[in-house]
Parts: sequence; C-alpha cells; structure tokens
Amino acid sequence: MGFGVASAHEGPPVAVTDEERSLARTMPEARRSDFLIGRSALHRAVRAAGLSAGSVLCDGPRPRLPEGIAASISHSGGVAVAVAGPSGLFRTLGVDLEMTPLPVRAAHLVLRGPERPLLGPPRTAARRLLALYSAKESAFKALHAVVDPAPRGLRDVRLEPDGAGYLAWAAGRPHTRVHVSVRHLPDRGVLCWA
Repeated sequence: MGFGVASAHEGPPVAVTDEERSLARTMPEARRSDFLIGRSALHRAVRAAGLSAGSVLCDGPRPRLPEGIAASISHSGGVAVAVAGPSGLFRTLGVDLEMTPLPVRAAHLVLRGPERPLLGPPRTAARRLLALYSAKESAFKALHAVVDPAPRGLRDVRLEPDGAGYLAWAAGRPHTRVHVSVRHLPDRGVLCWA
C-alpha cells in the first residue's frame, strides 16, 4: 500500500495532469484547491504503491479510479492524504484526515449508545471523539464500496477496539469487516485508514 501527502502550502500541486487541472477550473475556488491537492496526494500514493495512473477524474463525489487500483483521498486544513494499492491485494481502502477538533456534545451524531464508553474519561473524550469520527469516516469510505446496502451515515458504521485501531462493519452486515488503523498527529489531529 502506498501513502501520499500534499499541502496547499507547498505551492502549486505537483503530480497533477492537465486534464485534472482543466476539471478543477470548473469548480468553485475552495473546492478547486482541495481537489488539486487531493489528486496530487493520490498520484503520490499510486506511485508509492508501485502503480501508475493517468488522469483521475470524478464519478460524482468519488474519484474515478483506473482498473486495478483501490484508493481513497481525504483533506483537512489545506492538507490532503491518500492511500492506494493494487485492487488484487486491497478489495477496498478508506482514509480520513481530521485536523479540527469536535465538541464532545456532538458525540451523539457519530456514536450510538453502546459505543459511548469508547469516549473514555472526560479529560480525553474530545481527542478520542475525533479519532472515533475519523475511524468511522475511513471505514465508511471503505465499506461503501463493498457492502450492499451501503451504510447511510457514520452512525451505521460500528466500531470495536482492535489493538491500536478498530474493527469496523456496517450495521446489519457484521461479516464484512475492515481494520482501521489510527495515528494521532502531534498537532492534535488524527489520521485513520481502513
């Protein structure tokens, strides 16, 4: 599996094709920047996985990936991350980067009652909520591609602690599970991939 990172602060996005730049020009300015750094991170991840891809355009909100590649992109705070790998090894992938904390009072939007103990003690609840949100987001992306019916939202994704991460599945589909890795970032953000 390959990882890629790109930042809006590093100047014009590299590893972006002319066709992707042309598509970006049709987008609102805020979306344009996220799209370009996301595609830059994606191309870096694809190369890091030993693969190659031409232009990666869109199927609705998702990237239209070339045959043989599984990948996912996330952006937050002017930074984009991507994971990619051969679809023969990775049936599905999901990644999420979160740089902005969530208020603990929003936990009900992410967690169902039985998951609330995952928040832990109040002094660490905000940091853990961000990790749980990101874990569910990365799992949602991965599960959405392989589960029918796909989860409708984050509350339809279930989490169970598993080492340094989680096992995740869609409600009603416990036999299709993905492993979610969690990495806390020094600036109080979190990066998760499934």
